[in-house]
Amino acid sequence: MKASLPFILLSSLLFASCSTSTPSPVAETITIQYTPAAEPWLAALYDCAGSTVVTADPRAADFLDPQATDLVIRLGQPGSLASTAYKIGSEDILVIINRQNPINTLTPDQVRGLFGGQIPTWKEINGSNAAVQVWAFGSGEDVEQLFVQKALGGSPVTSMARLATGPGEMLQAIGNDVNAVGLLTRHWKTGNVVDVFTVATVPVLALSAKEPREAVQGILACLQK
Repeated sequence: MKASLPFILLSSLLFASCSTSTPSPVAETITIQYTPAAEPWLAALYDCAGSTVVTADPRAADFLDPQATDLVIRLGQPGSLASTAYKIGSEDILVIINRQNPINTLTPDQVRGLFGGQIPTWKEINGSNAAVQVWAFGSGEDVEQLFVQKALGGSPVTSMARLATGPGEMLQAIGNDVNAVGLLTRHWKTGNVVDVFTVATVPVLALSAKEPREAVQGILACLQK
């Protein structure tokens, strides 16, 4: 017996509806801004994000805009920042020199003298007779701001200092010059440099200018474990 035309059409429609795949859910996206000093914390953030897509934008501390992003990751002091701050770690700010430099340690007064320009040669602190080459970061960077505040008491770094554009350049500059001195965070320290003074241990902060979305709350909770 031949099947009727309506039955064939109905069967075709049912087959088509059963074979249609369910659309995959669209992954949620969050945006973050971070300073170069806080870059080592991105790996943990990506792990905590899971399937959430993270768009990351590196910026100097002075150009961070918590209103325009979900989270800002930076070094700082919670009481001095307007946004809600969540501590996700801690970081040491170090004074570093080349591994071949015979100096083993520096005092707070020597750090102030070197970076302030009052100690122009290493001979004055029992080193060689070579001139000291100071390296610093731009005044807009969080690590530089904290260094000036905690090590120099608010006084400026010598105008003769060379400026590194980021931790990578600082690491390379000090590693290539036995007479150089600079500053770096512990998570960035590697290679041909040694630390001779710990300026301070400061919190690594995640800042939010508004109530975090559910996905952001999950990432914050994960980072704070």
